Amino acid sequence: MNEQTPLIPTLPPVMQSTNVDLPFSDNPSLREIFEGLLRRPKELVPVLERCGGQVALRLAGIALISLSAFGFVLGCFARHEQLWAAPVKIIMGMIFASLICYPSLYIFSTLAGSRFSPRLLAVCLTGAMALMGSLLLGFAPAVWIFVESSSSFGFIGFLTLAVWVISIFFGIRFLINCARQQGSTQSGPLTLWAMVFILVTLQLSTSLRPILGRSDKFLTLDEKKFFLQHWYDSADASLSNTNKPEGTPAIRGANVDATNSSVNPYSEK
Repeated sequence: MNEQTPLIPTLPPVMQSTNVDLPFSDNPSLREIFEGLLRRPKELVPVLERCGGQVALRLAGIALISLSAFGFVLGCFARHEQLWAAPVKIIMGMIFASLICYPSLYIFSTLAGSRFSPRLLAVCLTGAMALMGSLLLGFAPAVWIFVESSSSFGFIGFLTLAVWVISIFFGIRFLINCARQQGSTQSGPLTLWAMVFILVTLQLSTSLRPILGRSDKFLTLDEKKFFLQHWYDSADASLSNTNKPEGTPAIRGANVDATNSSVNPYSEK
């Protein structure tokens, strides 16, 4: 009697995970770039080098849309003209900060050992701004909850500063990753540049004031003030608003610049 070979059930091949990230295409779409900034920033760097001009426009679009949305949320605190003025000022501030800090970024990245071309460095800086804007866009719903439910100028200012610094941190980390891809061997020079860039954005937030409150002027460039002094004056005026006599109406988003005596902080304009 012939022995029969036992039947061995054939198991189906192991299915590969569908969550494996596909490589970037030669001409990545806006969605690919957006997801790459958040999920695969290191893999996005070679794409920036290969398709710089095409990707730069999409990165700039992401940055402008994200910063506009976040600025609109901040404008909801004072409403009225701030609904359009706050987004415009935030975009103006970031563009100006990027332009004036770009030469020092090129110098410090070269000192760090990277081999950036001026064009590629500009694209990477645009990518950092796009990543920063994307994070601010993610924070926007949470910030909006507090903007709509709180009239505390000091708290909203602190919350805005916190999410701003967090977003800048990740944007700068993206720049450091770009520098490493270009041969950077040191992080110290770029860390120093990051500190300068943060100080510049904080000073611009004061120079372009008001962003949260309201004023009779779009800009107060004729009044020079260091951002720490501005924060102190704003906090002092906000505290005075909180401790005003009972029965005096509180206007949310009123101008809290204590040095602007031409504006009544309790009057609606």
